[in-house]
Amino acid sequence: MAGFAVVDCETTGLRATQERIIEVGVVLLDSSGAFQDEWSTLVNPLRPVTSQFIHGIYDDDVASAPTFTQILPGLTSLLETRAVVAHNVVFDVAFLNAEFERSSYPMTIPAQATVCTMELSKIYLPEGRHSLVSATERAGISLGGHHRALVDAWGAADLLRHYMLAESRGIRYAQQAKSRQGSVTKPAAWLPALQQASALDWPVSLF
Repeated sequence: MAGFAVVDCETTGLRATQERIIEVGVVLLDSSGAFQDEWSTLVNPLRPVTSQFIHGIYDDDVASAPTFTQILPGLTSLLETRAVVAHNVVFDVAFLNAEFERSSYPMTIPAQATVCTMELSKIYLPEGRHSLVSATERAGISLGGHHRALVDAWGAADLLRHYMLAESRGIRYAQQAKSRQGSVTKPAAWLPALQQASALDWPVSLF
């Protein structure tokens, strides 16, 4: 199995169908959680940047950045055959899938091939808030900043490795987690996600 692509997307807003990605960070881990590579880029959303108070990214920062369509070849080469991991993975995957559609790239990342470190925090961390900052603090992980794509991707990557170690030691605080949408996350959810991801049929390069 190829392993994990831990992803974070900074965006112009919260609604994937209306807003755009302005930065992507990816940390690659093998199936045991060992570091393999990292990658990040700003993205020109082809529209004014908003929500600067969250990410600190401005129009001038992305003016000469590549568009999402231009980064697709490099990004998809990182994601192919890997389980996609993120803190609140529903958010990041919704934006990736929306950008795929805008770029006429015939791929949708299915939920079964993803891992949510936010939901898993309800199983492997003591009771508390589940934001990235709160989860990393409870796990004893230094985030080193917040709301820039590669920093947040590293936070999620370190959380995944923390959970994998906890599972190997039999440390759990709950036997499952239930999201606000009603979906259930079970312990060691990364294992079926790895299997699902390895079976995905990514399109042959269109670029």
